[in-house]
Amino acid sequence: MKILLFALLAGASLSAQAQSPAPTQEQAMQMQQAMMARQMQLMATIYDLRPSRLGFEETVAAIKSGAEKRGWRVGDVVNMQAQMHKAGARETKPMKVINLCPEGANDRIARASGGKAPPLPCRATVFTGADGKVNVVHLNLHTLSRGVQGDLSRVLGEIAAEEDALYKGILE
Repeated sequence: MKILLFALLAGASLSAQAQSPAPTQEQAMQMQQAMMARQMQLMATIYDLRPSRLGFEETVAAIKSGAEKRGWRVGDVVNMQAQMHKAGARETKPMKVINLCPEGANDRIARASGGKAPPLPCRATVFTGADGKVNVVHLNLHTLSRGVQGDLSRVLGEIAAEEDALYKGILE
């Protein structure tokens, strides 16, 4: 019975869509721009994007050495500009991904969430924007900490504070 009801509702919806006039080119463009704006708002919530006070290579070095001094796990620094050139891109701006994570962060998250929260991606991307400014983007743990409750919120807030300490003096 539920399947039949669902099929009837879906059919009615498709029929109504088929009868409505196609959007004009201007309306389609406006809908696409609105969708892009919503996506950009979501990205701005999920990620922390800020300009660096330093040059490109100096930013990469400062983040890496600051993380090492704090006892973080620091992995490879991937030259994405070189990777994009290998993939056939002709014009690319400098971009490097630094794999780094506060020591034990994912273990703390696993314990606080009872093993239900996914691990952090643990990376920062340094790139030169179209305007020539050096930027750093990483996961916005402050926003994530406000989106959950209890121990997980507290742990994410603590890790966010550790990240803030790392980026202090580097980012605007």
